[in-house]
Amino acid sequence: MHSAEVQANHTWGKFSAFRVLGDHEPMPGFRLVMQFAPRAEAVMRLLEQRSRSSDPLDSELARLTVRSGIGLLQSHNVSFAYANAEEVIALIRPDAVQRMGSSLAVYEQLLSMYSARLAVLLGEELIVHGHIFEFPDLGIARRAFLAALEWVDESTSLRSARRLGSQMRGQGQPFSASSIESIEGQIGTLRAGGVDLEQLPHWWWRGVAARFRSDGGVELYDDVPHGQDFAALVSDV
Repeated sequence: MHSAEVQANHTWGKFSAFRVLGDHEPMPGFRLVMQFAPRAEAVMRLLEQRSRSSDPLDSELARLTVRSGIGLLQSHNVSFAYANAEEVIALIRPDAVQRMGSSLAVYEQLLSMYSARLAVLLGEELIVHGHIFEFPDLGIARRAFLAALEWVDESTSLRSARRLGSQMRGQGQPFSASSIESIEGQIGTLRAGGVDLEQLPHWWWRGVAARFRSDGGVELYDDVPHGQDFAALVSDV
């Protein structure tokens, strides 16, 4: 198990061979996927600052982070977006690079949009980092989205306990990251803070997805399905 202090989605390491630099031009038929996330340290600090006025886990902060991610569809360079409280992953439209001039231009546009929307909604700027991945086809891109979904689902207990721990620190209560290294410690910490994992909403466990319809409208999925049913959602108009 990774240290309880670690926030990032480590499943992206499985796809490191597909990671490219911002000025890379995609090969014909390949698909670009971009991932963005606020710096974990900044999120933990914000949780501490907001702890005396927020509910356990700070659901408002999580919802606004998700909302900022789904908002990337407004760029018209994204076919499908999957967002959770930790990150957003976007499937880039096949014509986006040609229209914008380069993959770096698309990346900078989305990074700027995500950062700006977070700042407006939260009233504070957060440092956001991102990565570009180039996959040989849509099928492999779908595997990356599915891996991200599985990670956020499986790490719900740890993610939640870590957030609650930051809130405890903000309220001047003792908290040690070592106390949530085991699932028993995570459950115990959450129960002591009044959090029942089974009562958390679907979006907390699995995030939210959105994609364009052929008529130009948007389909929003706030009860994201599991497995291949989710992978099948990852598509273009």
